Amino acid sequence: TRLVSDWSSDVCSSDLHNHEGRNGVGERVAADTPISLSPNVDGQATVMPSYPVAASTVLRTQSSASAEPSTFLGYGASYTLGIGSMIAPAYEGAKKVMVGPVPYFDIKLFDDRVFLSAFNGLGADIVDVGAFQSGLAVNYKGGRTSSDSARLKGLSNIAGGVTAIGFVKYNFKPFSFGIKVENYVGQNSGTEVSFGITYFFAPLPQLRALIGSDVTWADSRYDRTYFGVSPLVAASATAEGNPLQAYSPGSGIKDVGLSATALYQWSKHWGLVSRFGLTDLIGNAAKNSPLTQQTVQPTFAFGIAYTL
Repeated sequence: TRLVSDWSSDVCSSDLHNHEGRNGVGERVAADTPISLSPNVDGQATVMPSYPVAASTVLRTQSSASAEPSTFLGYGASYTLGIGSMIAPAYEGAKKVMVGPVPYFDIKLFDDRVFLSAFNGLGADIVDVGAFQSGLAVNYKGGRTSSDSARLKGLSNIAGGVTAIGFVKYNFKPFSFGIKVENYVGQNSGTEVSFGITYFFAPLPQLRALIGSDVTWADSRYDRTYFGVSPLVAASATAEGNPLQAYSPGSGIKDVGLSATALYQWSKHWGLVSRFGLTDLIGNAAKNSPLTQQTVQPTFAFGIAYTL
C-alpha cells in the first residue's frame, strides 16, 4: 500500500482528470475523432498537484486513431490494465527504500467524466466547462507499520484508510495547473492541500512526456500523525532501544516536488511507462521530526500497460 500511494502521490502527472480527449482550448473531442501525436496537440495524462501518469490517458488517445472507441451506455469509455515495479522510501522521511510490484487498472466512463483507478480512486468531474474542470473523489491511503524501519521501532502502527478529495484544474496548452484538497477520514485524520503545474511534450511520435512540479501544505493533524511523537510513544520506543524525543509539530508547508514521466507506445494497445520523482521535505514539521532520516525522497517506477 505504501508503494501504491507513492506512485499516485504526484498531482501534477496523473489524471485526476486529464487533457486527453480535448482540443487545445480544453474542449472535448468526440470519441471517434483521431488525435495526433504531434507535440503541439494537447492529449496528455495530467494534472493535479502530484499524481503519476495514468498510462491509459496517453494509450487511449493514440489508439483511438486506429481502433473502434469503447463505449458504455452510449458514452465514450476506456479500460486499461497494467503492472509495474516501484522503488520508494519506506515512509515519509525514511532513508530506507522499498521495492515492490504495483498493480494498475484505470477505467473511464461517460466521456471521461467518471473514473475508477487503482491510484486515483473513484471520482467524477462535477463541473466541466471548456478548459476548467473540478470534481470529487474517494481513495485509499496506505498506512505505516513499526516494522517498516528501525527508526519506527516502538511506535504504533498507522492504519490505512479512506480519503476524500476535491480538485480543480485549468488546462492552458501545453501547461496544466491544479489544486487538490485531500482529507484523511477516520482515526488518523488530517488534510493536505497541493498545488501543481505540469508541462507536456511529445519529442517522438510514439513518446509522450510530462514534467511537473508541486508544493504541498499539511495541517497539524496530518503532521502529528506522520511526523509527531507523543511523550508516551517516545518513552515506549526508548524502552525498546530506539531513543526518541517527544515532538508535536504544527501545520505548514510540507514538501516540494519535481517529477518526470514518460510513456512509449509500441503498438495500438501496448505501452511502457516510467516515472522519476524527487520530493524535498522542506517544512519544519518534517525537517525537525525525530522520525525524519532524510528530507530528499526519490522514487522511481516502471511498468507496462494494455488498453482495451
